[in-house]
Amino acid sequence: KELNMGMSSYVLDCEEKFWDGVVEIIKESDTIQEATGRAMELWKKEVPFLDEDDVFGQVEDYWNDFWSNYL
Repeated sequence: KELNMGMSSYVLDCEEKFWDGVVEIIKESDTIQEATGRAMELWKKEVPFLDEDDVFGQVEDYWNDFWSNYL
């Protein structure tokens, strides 16, 4: 049971690190295409167990939320 708790904690840490990275990518990207491309490369490396379509959609949502503050 302790192994499962440790593993789920590790997975959650990986996800948190990934989404923090996505936020940085969005801040640094000039276009949504650049942001999603870079984020999906990161997804492949760091959290391939997450659903690709869910990640793609969430990246677009983050992009829109972030940049709507500057319009």
